[in-house]
Parts: sequence; structure tokens; C-alpha cells
Amino acid sequence: MITPRDGAEQWTPNMPAPKHVDVEYWQRRINDIVGSRDGRPIIKLIWCPAEKRWTPHPHGMEPPGYTFPVFIAYTTAEGYLVSPPFWGLMVRLEPEQYAPTWEKTRYTVERDGRLWDWKGPIPTDKYEELKCHSYHDGVCCRCIGYECKCGVQYAHCWGRYADPNEHMLQWIGKKAREAYADPDVDPTRDVRAFEAPQAQREVAHTLITKEQKRKEDQIKFSNYMLSHWERKPVSTSGIILTDR
Repeated sequence: MITPRDGAEQWTPNMPAPKHVDVEYWQRRINDIVGSRDGRPIIKLIWCPAEKRWTPHPHGMEPPGYTFPVFIAYTTAEGYLVSPPFWGLMVRLEPEQYAPTWEKTRYTVERDGRLWDWKGPIPTDKYEELKCHSYHDGVCCRCIGYECKCGVQYAHCWGRYADPNEHMLQWIGKKAREAYADPDVDPTRDVRAFEAPQAQREVAHTLITKEQKRKEDQIKFSNYMLSHWERKPVSTSGIILTDR
């Protein structure tokens, strides 16, 4: 299949998802592996350009809302943020994991002297990025296969477009088994039955980045956002909003 997604120079903001992919089918397959809770998937399949997070902004301006891409490939010369037009995975967090410290870490006074709102109002349903699904052919970079080893997260080759496939499910299954092997998770439970709150929290803790790295990433993101605003503050009108 010929796709314009095979060249980053052809990407644009908010590229639409391919219509031939049966998202419901692949989401059911994912749920068969890690389960769901309250009718919501523990791991959900997303189209990267459509998934947005709260846009950090300084106090005193109109909040842009949920307009900042979760997955960012690069910024155009005009200042627009471009997401890789690929499928991705996000992992659900339970309120017990983020609610107690949400407001304590929501605001900071940055080097410009202004109070910044980094996270917005506390959400009732929160997911964090887990993996961008793509492959590497040795031409886009030196890597071959589904993993890029060229650099750290968000500083590597994004690769080529790939439909959701069995390899993606195998990767999810591997991570689920790692969580299942954790001594804090009941070893008699089937790996597909992660509906229990404690088990689900263990899955999330295992799959997402460790707390220290999260803090480091937040600092990097903070510096990136400040640099982005200082370099070229642009309007976010017309960007797709998501209710998260």
C-alpha cells in the first residue's frame, strides 16, 4: 500500500486516520489481553495526531485547552506542532494514581516570572502515552524492525507507517506478562483479567515510566514549552480538541 505517511517532510498537522483500519476490532483484541474497567480500556489504540493534552500557558491568558499533541515529531517553520501520522497506544491511569498530587504539581513560577498552568483541571479519565507504533526499514534510519535504537524517546527516527498488527499485540502481551509476574499481582489470576483495581494499577505502574523519569520528562517538557512560546507563539484555533 502506498502511503504519504512514509516521509516526514509530507506530514502536516492533524492528518486524518486511514479509513481501512478497523479500530474497534483491534481495540477488542487489546482488551482481550489486558482487559478493561468500567467499560474503558486499560490500554487504548489511538491515532496520534488526534490525541491532545492540556496546553500549558501563563496565567492571565485565555486557556487554549486540550490542543497540545501528545506525540510530537517536529515543529514547522510557522510554529505548528506536527504529530507522526501513526497509530499509538496509551495506558489508563486511575484517579488514585494522580489525583492526590494533581493540584500540588499543576502550577509553577517559571523563569519568565509568570505563573504557568501545566496540567489544567483534574480529569476524570486520564491516559498517558505508551508507544508509537511504526517500523524501520534501514532507509529511514539504520534500524530495522519495530524498535528504533538511534536515540532517546522523542529524539529518534519515527520510522514508517504501520497498520495495527499482531506484532503490536505481542508487544502488549509481553508487557502484560511482565506485570502479571509482579509479586504484588495475584499470580493465580489470568493475564487477561486485569479488571481488579489493584491489578490495573500494577499494570499501569509497570507499563509507564518510573516516577523519577516522569519528573525529568516534565522538566524537559516545561523547558520545551517555554522555548516554543518564546520562539513563536501561535494561535491554536482550528486544532482538534479532545475531552480527556
